[in-house]
Amino acid sequence: MTVFVPAPQAVEQPGRFSWLVDLLVAGAVGAAMTVFTLVASEPTSRSAGLAAYALGVALGAMLVFRRRWPMGVLVGSLLAVLAYNLTDFPSVSPVWPLLVPLYTIARAGRLLAASLVGGAMLLISVGWFAWSRPQPLELLDGALRESVLLALALALATATRHREMWGRELRARLRMEQDQRDRELSRRLVEERLRIAHELHDVTAHTLAVVGIQAGLARELMHDDPAAAQEALETAERVNTEAIGELQAAVRVLRGGDVSPPPELAPTPGLTQLPALIATAGENGLDTTLVQSGHRRDVAPAVGLTVYRVVQESLTNVLKHADATQATVTVDYADHGIRVRVGDNGRGTAPTVTEGHGLTGMRERVTSIGGSITVGPDEDGGFMVDARLPWTYALGSQLDGLVVGGRSAG
Repeated sequence: MTVFVPAPQAVEQPGRFSWLVDLLVAGAVGAAMTVFTLVASEPTSRSAGLAAYALGVALGAMLVFRRRWPMGVLVGSLLAVLAYNLTDFPSVSPVWPLLVPLYTIARAGRLLAASLVGGAMLLISVGWFAWSRPQPLELLDGALRESVLLALALALATATRHREMWGRELRARLRMEQDQRDRELSRRLVEERLRIAHELHDVTAHTLAVVGIQAGLARELMHDDPAAAQEALETAERVNTEAIGELQAAVRVLRGGDVSPPPELAPTPGLTQLPALIATAGENGLDTTLVQSGHRRDVAPAVGLTVYRVVQESLTNVLKHADATQATVTVDYADHGIRVRVGDNGRGTAPTVTEGHGLTGMRERVTSIGGSITVGPDEDGGFMVDARLPWTYALGSQLDGLVVGGRSAG
């Protein structure tokens, strides 16, 4: 996983209580410099007196703004120390007063600049000390102490900066992972809503079409053949009862109760339910023939359900729109997968086909498991739905092969 960390900022990012920390650091440094300057003594220099207080206040006041203007504070502190050392007061090493500004510069990401300035001040301090006190041991002791302090300040700044960058990277990674989990959850919710919508549409559309046809048939036969009219009404009632059972099962699942189906409910529709579906279409006046070829084998439940829903939706559209008397359902079990074709002898369709919920639902069902589908007028007349499905569920496949009216809808 690639995480993009913000580029280093020249100014240290203040925290919640950074102002309090800055005040405490400024007060401590100002007080320490004042005391150090007051107690310093040189044979040829006079006592610092008020100059020590002025230097301490100036250095402390500038440190209050070290986060906002780190380079300005460093230059100002350097000038203040150099100006003080040009007087006849006891000299002060330029390294000690600059430790906090150098630390701030290095922590802000300018380690090279801090190292160069600190090294230059160390050379100036050693040179000044060598000129005023030429004792070799004292010179070596002072140089080592100041070098170690400078190195520790820069190392601490670098370590703190790396820790902060690691913390930002970790927080960014956690936010990214949380966003990915949220997107995955949203995607799954959308997919589940679409699946439920498809199921409800398939059940209700098929049921309403069958009930409507049977009710109309009963009305026409009510006076001439009451027995046939009664049979048509019984068929409509049976189909309606089955649809209500499926909808009740779906509602129980959505409410989060016992998701296990009661014994009286039928199993999930699949290839074994195709003959019953064909028989139902025949009862509604559509002479439907089921033709199966090839070697049939076990398929994934999602594939079997998709085959059933494609045939169901196709026959429903034939009953509602095609003005057909015959339909043929062909299921070809090939090595590469299953091919399902549903054709009729109706009037076909208009030159421009507009997808409704049924065609859209079929397309989404088929492509979601790695298949393809074409929908349009048949060369021999009527309307043809031609779907090609894999034997197994191809998770994550996004093959969009719908062709409507001979043109790809993708």
